[in-house]
Amino acid sequence: FDCDNFIGRDDLERTLTCLTKNELSDDEKQFIVDKVLEETDLDDDGMLSYIEFEHVISRSPDFLNTFHIRI
Repeated sequence: FDCDNFIGRDDLERTLTCLTKNELSDDEKQFIVDKVLEETDLDDDGMLSYIEFEHVISRSPDFLNTFHIRI
């Protein structure tokens, strides 16, 4: 979203807003973003690099087969 080549807090919040059609409260979004970063941000810089994202996906081999977005 912000074109900085990282997935940051704002990118994650915006993604949640889009995926949930803005049905989550700000507190709920913050909680989810905190948990996502806690699990995936290996260098604790508050954002995901391509390498960190790739690492997370490689730990989830079924991701590509099970991830679906209804349009």
